[in-house]
Amino acid sequence: MQSLERLLQEAVCSGQPRTHRPWKKIMIMVEGIYSMEGSVVCLPDVVALKKKYKAYLYLDEAHSIGAVGPTGRGVTELFGLDPSDIDVMMGTFTKSFGAAGGYIAGKKVRSLTPCLLRSPLRVLFPYPRYV
Repeated sequence: MQSLERLLQEAVCSGQPRTHRPWKKIMIMVEGIYSMEGSVVCLPDVVALKKKYKAYLYLDEAHSIGAVGPTGRGVTELFGLDPSDIDVMMGTFTKSFGAAGGYIAGKKVRSLTPCLLRSPLRVLFPYPRYV
């Protein structure tokens, strides 16, 4: 956590490398369970740093959803944290649930339309005319 805090301090104090203007958004990205080691993130400490430096928190629950916590809701439930402290949560259904798909959840509702209109997949797999 000390190295993460040093990085956050540097980002806040120094700003952007070329212009030295303050960053508009600083995002901390962590995994709930790191798949190669099986270690669990110390989420309460990360949330405390997020609040201290007014950063955004992105939590990858791909390996922890369905496997950790009293009812399988991941590391947020394991540590008894409020899910609203996490800005973006992401997970897959392929690991714990044995199904296809996944989710990305956040506090703000955003439309996917601009992404779909510019997506290279749209060119390869165009929508049928009736959609």
